[in-house]
Amino acid sequence: MRMGRVGRVGRAGQVGQVGQAGQAGQAGQAGHVGRVGQAGRAGRASQAGQASRAGRAGRVGQVGRVGQEARGGQAWGDRAWSSRVRVGLSCALLLLLAGPASAATKAIRAALVVDASGRAIPNAVIVVDKDRIVSVGTSPPPAGAEVIDLGRFTVVPGFIDAHTHMTYYWDRAPGTRPLGQPRRPGGVTTVLAAENARLTLETGVTTVRDLGASNEVDYAMRDLINMGKMIGPRMLVAGQGLSAPRGGGAPNPQSYREQAEARIAAGSDWVKVYGSRGSYQSVDTTQTLTFDEMKAAVDAAHAKNHPVAIHSYGPSGVKDAVRAGADSVEHGIDLDDETIAEMVKRGTVWVPTIDHNRYYVEAKDEFGFAPETISPLQAYIEKNLESTRRAFKAGVKIAMGSDAVYTMFGQNTRELAWFVKAGMTPAQALASATTIPAAMLGRERDLGAIAPGYFADLVAVDGDPRADVDVLISKVRWVMKAGDVVVDRRPGRSGGTGRSDAAGGGVDDGAPATIQRVVEAFLLHLGDHEWDKVAADLAPKAIVIIARDRGGEWTNSYQTGDEWLAALRRNPNPTTFREPISNVAVTIDSDRLAYLRADFQVVRDGQPQSKGVDQFTLVREGGAWKIAAVAYTSMPVR
Repeated sequence: MRMGRVGRVGRAGQVGQVGQAGQAGQAGQAGHVGRVGQAGRAGRASQAGQASRAGRAGRVGQVGRVGQEARGGQAWGDRAWSSRVRVGLSCALLLLLAGPASAATKAIRAALVVDASGRAIPNAVIVVDKDRIVSVGTSPPPAGAEVIDLGRFTVVPGFIDAHTHMTYYWDRAPGTRPLGQPRRPGGVTTVLAAENARLTLETGVTTVRDLGASNEVDYAMRDLINMGKMIGPRMLVAGQGLSAPRGGGAPNPQSYREQAEARIAAGSDWVKVYGSRGSYQSVDTTQTLTFDEMKAAVDAAHAKNHPVAIHSYGPSGVKDAVRAGADSVEHGIDLDDETIAEMVKRGTVWVPTIDHNRYYVEAKDEFGFAPETISPLQAYIEKNLESTRRAFKAGVKIAMGSDAVYTMFGQNTRELAWFVKAGMTPAQALASATTIPAAMLGRERDLGAIAPGYFADLVAVDGDPRADVDVLISKVRWVMKAGDVVVDRRPGRSGGTGRSDAAGGGVDDGAPATIQRVVEAFLLHLGDHEWDKVAADLAPKAIVIIARDRGGEWTNSYQTGDEWLAALRRNPNPTTFREPISNVAVTIDSDRLAYLRADFQVVRDGQPQSKGVDQFTLVREGGAWKIAAVAYTSMPVR
């Protein structure tokens, strides 16, 4: 569907077609979404090829306008309004939630403003009008502006994650693993994956390039976010990737030319090509597409002004991808000097995704990976890091890409620590998450910097990111996307995504989810016997109260957190387990005190062992939630 149409409400499983979305027409006309009530007013999008595109925006909860934005200049694959929105009735409900947004001018005060250029402005004031930055300096806020005082914090540009899989969602249901989940209708996945989008925002990532999804769910998420109907980073998406057929066959460049054209026609901003094996626990570097097949896909996409990303785990596939003209290459090890020199010459952006294999090692039990797969993953990490070190030294443009899937969302920026290990300064690592990917996306004039005319994508961190890259990774306290505050974790304000600074004081709507994530992380650390992480999850002087049914007799114990941990550490043969929680109830007493109650089931080797009720008391210590009391009642599964 072309610009000006809200989109089709897709197919929900095999139920059949839900119905056409109403035609937008002139500004102010309203459309029906599958004849399920009014979908609100759809504004008129400007014609393709104009110097800018402006559209309606909406308020979701307390966040305000986070949606469709004015866009300056031509950008690679800027097609957010030209694709179909294939979602089910559940997504139609999302479309009914939004209302008009505030257009107030905001003035953001901060102790320091830093960007990847090395510029630093102390005692800065950033003036924002709607979704754009108007000025950056030290002048007083303009009269009538809403002032947001960030105090001691440093403000940096919103981050860009150059490689995600936003639609890969796992609900941690007992007896399931991320891989091999039952298939869901696209509309259901779209709604569930909104959690991944929210967690991504909380890391300071305001833009992602999403490289691979099925059922056009990534198109739906992109468009819903642009319409202001879903909270999340702006998304540039690739849809289904192009890959070699199962069982192989004779090389067929024409097929990849046609597939690339089909992806663009379907609504992809980028074309993703799988040039090799390698994924999850497999680090197989076997090349699966020939140079001619890669080049056919690249040439077809470039003919339609669309860029191409090529996945390759091994050196031969990286070499051919670069020679074929890929705009970016994903993953890769053992890059030779010739390939690195060619990347520098062509300006090819490399997205090494070092950290995603760290994630697979740490999440091995969630995925059920065999023990013998872990050593090859660790060896790949070291080779990946070494190639990154050599490529950076030679002048290759390197972009931060997490390759986040499933439970990795919320860890999107850990790649930056690897880049510093590879020889970057913290400021150069910041560039890998801002100016370099912005240019790769063709958005160097409106993303990746704090300057007049750029989108007001701002991240406040606690510390100086020029001295310590961990400030960018683990000390994000506040996030603005396109002029709206979408994360606020400043002292006195608890929680994560979903709060507008203008929404009033108190605890934000994202706090219960934040509390639940803290508890779930604690239970994962406990189940993996990561005792140092368990200790870090606990508040000083924590207490642990346990009641158990042992053969019909109830026993109980009361220990300090230190005593409990000491006893756990003495166990010579600990058994890994999982403790998924359900029927979760969170009570927020204040911005420093919260409670969580949930049912639990302990699972070992896929089999339930015990069940009961968990109760946690959490306190805010040093800006982070810590567990002050654990009380659980356990009984065997009979």
